[in-house]
Amino acid sequence: MGFINKEKVLRGVGKAVDVTNNAADKVTDYVKEKAKSMADEFGDAMKSVGKSLEDTFSSIVGKK
Repeated sequence: MGFINKEKVLRGVGKAVDVTNNAADKVTDYVKEKAKSMADEFGDAMKSVGKSLEDTFSSIVGKK
C-alpha cells in the first residue's frame, strides 16, 4: 500500500480552488454585465412608456 504525498494533495487542492475561484469571478462579471444591460433596457422602456403617456395626456387635455 502506497503512501499519499501530502504536499501533492495540497497542491492539487490549491489548484482546484484557484480554478473554482476564477470560474466564479467570470460568472460574477457575466451576471453583472447582463444585469446592467437588462436594467438599461428596462430604463429605456420606462422612458418610452412615460413619453407615450405624456403625449396621450397632452392630446386629451389639448382637445378640450
